[in-house]
Amino acid sequence: QLPDRKSDIYEMFATAMIDPLPEEYREFLTVMGLADEFTLEMARRITGLAGAEEILVTLTEQNAFVTRLPDNRSFRFHHMMKECALHTFLSMPKERQTVYRGRLGIWYEDHRLYLHAMTEYRQNGDYDAMLRTLQKDAGILLSSLHPKAVLAALDECPAAVLASHPLAILVLMRSMFNWRNIPKMLELKELLLTAISENTALSAQEKGDLRGECDLIMSFLCYNDI
Repeated sequence: QLPDRKSDIYEMFATAMIDPLPEEYREFLTVMGLADEFTLEMARRITGLAGAEEILVTLTEQNAFVTRLPDNRSFRFHHMMKECALHTFLSMPKERQTVYRGRLGIWYEDHRLYLHAMTEYRQNGDYDAMLRTLQKDAGILLSSLHPKAVLAALDECPAAVLASHPLAILVLMRSMFNWRNIPKMLELKELLLTAISENTALSAQEKGDLRGECDLIMSFLCYNDI
């Protein structure tokens, strides 16, 4: 039957290529389709499937939309397969989505793929983990993002959560300076100083160190006030 104008190519693709597969194979494709590239070790960790290797070998041999990369240890899905897998993933119960995104975030964080980790944590609403990862990145990879994307993520993050990560706030202050967003930099400074004052878990030495780092970053404005 020829498709009409209302046909969904992704639905047709999923019906032909994903739906007929055994349940574990569908689960594998749906979850690993979130990754740009992946290894067998990563697939085992993320899916939790004991037969991940057998599934991957079978899919690579029998499915033209799963390819092994030249390094002989990494794999990639065709973009059509990824798109269909994402549609299927979003139809999963929210609890299962949260589990898989959490595993992906931890994997990326452990392998210093901080931008990928922050994306997964943000999708999960796990802003504590997102800020922890941002602190580890120290603004290095963050600088490659568009400032509006970072500001959008900050707007979503509860103020109390942000205040509990003073080192992440320092990273964000430096980033805002680099992006010439001085009003946001000053706003973060006030949040930081308030958070330091109200945080009873910090020692006097730690509070002094944080204030010193804040003063150092603020001094950038003086040097560039020509």
